[in-house]
Amino acid sequence: MMPLDGNSTMVLTPARVSQPQSEAPASVTVIDRNLIEASGARELYEVLKLVPGMSAVKVDGNVPTVAYHGTQARDTRRMLVLLDGRSQYQPGLSRVNWNDMPVDIQDVERIEVTRGPAAAAYGANAFTAVINIITRDPRDISGNSISIAAGNNAIRDGRAAAAGQSEDMAWRASVARRADDGYDEPLEGSKLPDAKRIETLNSEWLWTADEKNTFAIQAGGSTSRLERLQDGGAASLGEYRQDPVQKGERAFLQLEWQHAFSQTHQLKLTGYGQYNNEVTDFKVCYFDPVTGQIGPGGGLFFSRELRDLFLANNGDIDATLGAALSNPAVLSRYGALAGLNEDFCAVNELDIQEERYDLEVQDTLQITDRLRLVSGLNVRQDRAISQTYLSGTEENLSYRAFGNLSAEVIRNVLVNLGGYWEHDEISGKHFSPRAGVNWRFLPGHSLRYVYSEAVRTPDIYEERAHTNIRAYEMRQPFASDANGLLGWSPAYFFVTRTSPGTLEPEEIRSWEVGYFGQLRMLDLDVRYFQETLTNLLSHALNPFEFEPNNEGEVFHQGTEAQLTWRPSVNHLVRGTGAHIHTRTNKKTEGRLAARDSASLLWAWQLTDNWGFSTAYYLFDAYNDNVFERVDAQLRFRHQLAGSEVEWKAVVQHALNKAPLVFEENRYAEDRMWLGMSVRF
Repeated sequence: MMPLDGNSTMVLTPARVSQPQSEAPASVTVIDRNLIEASGARELYEVLKLVPGMSAVKVDGNVPTVAYHGTQARDTRRMLVLLDGRSQYQPGLSRVNWNDMPVDIQDVERIEVTRGPAAAAYGANAFTAVINIITRDPRDISGNSISIAAGNNAIRDGRAAAAGQSEDMAWRASVARRADDGYDEPLEGSKLPDAKRIETLNSEWLWTADEKNTFAIQAGGSTSRLERLQDGGAASLGEYRQDPVQKGERAFLQLEWQHAFSQTHQLKLTGYGQYNNEVTDFKVCYFDPVTGQIGPGGGLFFSRELRDLFLANNGDIDATLGAALSNPAVLSRYGALAGLNEDFCAVNELDIQEERYDLEVQDTLQITDRLRLVSGLNVRQDRAISQTYLSGTEENLSYRAFGNLSAEVIRNVLVNLGGYWEHDEISGKHFSPRAGVNWRFLPGHSLRYVYSEAVRTPDIYEERAHTNIRAYEMRQPFASDANGLLGWSPAYFFVTRTSPGTLEPEEIRSWEVGYFGQLRMLDLDVRYFQETLTNLLSHALNPFEFEPNNEGEVFHQGTEAQLTWRPSVNHLVRGTGAHIHTRTNKKTEGRLAARDSASLLWAWQLTDNWGFSTAYYLFDAYNDNVFERVDAQLRFRHQLAGSEVEWKAVVQHALNKAPLVFEENRYAEDRMWLGMSVRF
């Protein structure tokens, strides 16, 4: 199809095909390699602060939360993230784990963000937006590189990368490590356990067999170790003797074949497998429910009798504990425990193993100069294995079909009609439509109207939860006689949760009116939107708070703008802003809903060797707390013994010193680090 605006930036994500940004049936933000480097970010999630309406913060110390039109602060599960086409939305616990994502920020070539529901192109869970992370093409990399960085707050990063190519093949590989100590001490003399260590491996091999066939293999993985905060529910029942430590392992393999039947007809076949294993261990010595002190009576919390009483009280923790010592069976069990001479201490484990196998075929056909069709089929098998959350193994098989038709109905007016049909074993059948109209009323200037609907289907845990927290590494005599002393073996925490199995998918209906303009030195995108979110699962779903229902509602209405100005080849100015009104019937859905947000980045290449960039970020407000920060970066490049050496210094300075979302999240001190890289 001949583009309406031949000078417009090309984007791939909104309709699954390369098209000018002015023709896309959505608002799109593009963060290219130059912008990533100018931001000075050392972690991938940080550059998403440059997207209007996007929340990108660390809510739990070392766990990034990224959400478009943010609502809940911790359980952010309404946005799809793709890494080279692989969904990073994990099937078991409905999340995107930015720490364990198997890619380093230096491996990324480009990020495209479709701002608005995109289930018509990618299916359920492309609910509020799609972030498409595209890694560097091996054919565009020459040579090898080594980089290191170190700074305060125990920042210690390193990366090594290699690449090579021949006439018809190209490959690249990188290994990276990053580590830091998280937030500052919340109170003088206290320690916040939120340090982390992440290692990643990412590789790709390309083979151009002939002018019509290209094959690609991608493989990699990651390991992580995160210190986690104590759970308030467990802390109320005992004393932590070992803070939670979360350990993760991740691996993936992706195969892709692209075949060109002709210049107007292409086929792409993609298959991948992903594996994720995460375990969080912590040790607690439990209080005696009578004395309130640590003692053998704490074993009552892992007794069969207290579990039976909990079930008899319909899962009400307070009612169970209130009636415990008046229940004959529980009282008898307590009497047997209280006479022992050893405190009841145990290691508890939160485990989840997730697997995904995905096969997709996509066909792109240019029917005429004014008509193009993208269509495809997908089949996916998800599996979650967890004793803690599921008491075993649960699976979900799903089938999908999708299509997007682009038609220039009259000169300079383009219509996009898209839809995605899917069926899965958990949520049944669903269809997500989208319709968009783009009108180029002047060269370089276009208006668009987009209407879309999307769903977020309940994940395996939400729909099939059956929790059981087991006691490991108990002291003697509990370890050798759990059945005699606690009433069962193995012994489980008295609280258990089971999903009703009747949850409905979350739903969103959205429309927008937008303008995209492109002049010689300036790009401008503005949109006004309204979004209605219903059937939301707004409440916590953990052993201490478990309220599975579809009662949540959110209504967003607002305006967003993004501007890119290039006054010269040595200058780049990038600005974004958003003003969003949010109404909700659940307090938790407003914690990350900033009314006003903005970013401004300026990059200046002073000379061939020296470069400077600075950025300003404002979010007013997260959970009534304002986030305001200024970053600055100075870079120097030079040649040394046939290699290119780059030095850089980065400073992140918080302007208002307010906590970030929650009281314990504080950056009172500036973050500073020095980095060096060598390319040879």
